Amino acid sequence: MVKSFSLFKLLLKIGVTVLGVLIVSILLYPVAYAFLMSIMGREGVFLTSISQLETYGINPWRYIEVLKDPEFIKSLTTSVIVAVLTILISVIVITPAAYGFSRFRFWGRDSLLYVYLIMSQVGGGFGIMATVALYIFLLRLNAIGIPVLGNMFILPVIYSSWQVPFMTWLLKTYFDSLPKELDEAAFIDGASWSTIVFRVVLPASRSALIIIALFSFMGAWGEFILANFLGVSTLAQYIFQTAFGSRGLELPARFAANAILFAIPTIIIYVVAQRYIGEAMRMGAVRG
Repeated sequence: MVKSFSLFKLLLKIGVTVLGVLIVSILLYPVAYAFLMSIMGREGVFLTSISQLETYGINPWRYIEVLKDPEFIKSLTTSVIVAVLTILISVIVITPAAYGFSRFRFWGRDSLLYVYLIMSQVGGGFGIMATVALYIFLLRLNAIGIPVLGNMFILPVIYSSWQVPFMTWLLKTYFDSLPKELDEAAFIDGASWSTIVFRVVLPASRSALIIIALFSFMGAWGEFILANFLGVSTLAQYIFQTAFGSRGLELPARFAANAILFAIPTIIIYVVAQRYIGEAMRMGAVRG
């Protein structure tokens, strides 16, 4: 009986391992495909088999060519500025809002929280209509003399506003898990509310703040629809234009190299922040 159970556990482990390898292979296939296409020696050839690499050769210098492209560098710089500003605005706006919802009781608090929850879950058709309405509103602002079109500093404000409902709930949940005795002890010692927030609460909430920064970065880095509408050349908008925009489909190898370089910052940030993601999940910051 014991041997049969041990054999069953061994077979189960093997089956789970094979399934895991299969899932990872499926997920990594598009990345591997794009990378192989990016290093193909002959421009304009779509990768259909590994044997093509032997026929047309390998050109690893294509990434250097992309990095020397002034338009790519300009778009990369714009994306970095937009992402950093989005993170800063999101943290500055969301932190006091989440702290207020967590620590204070005021009229309309619960109703406002439900409004935040509804806003954070709205998507689909309403999300598309909201984007169109926002675009029309921005066009009207531009028509009355407020520079909106081509202004990259408009994007961080819009991106951070998209993050506020969900991130406020997320950070509030984290603040709820922190003992109120921390605040009360600092308050008794004569600390001001700003000191309590920035010297006591925020250092204890580092993991949750990193999650907010990560989500804010992802939202700003990968968005291209609104950037394309406003004519702001972010990196995502640049890659979109090279594929489907007015520039048409670029040489497949060049487009694949652009896509790989675009994904590298996201991969690096996830690798660096994975420890904090796990800590935030354990503390209850990510509760769906």
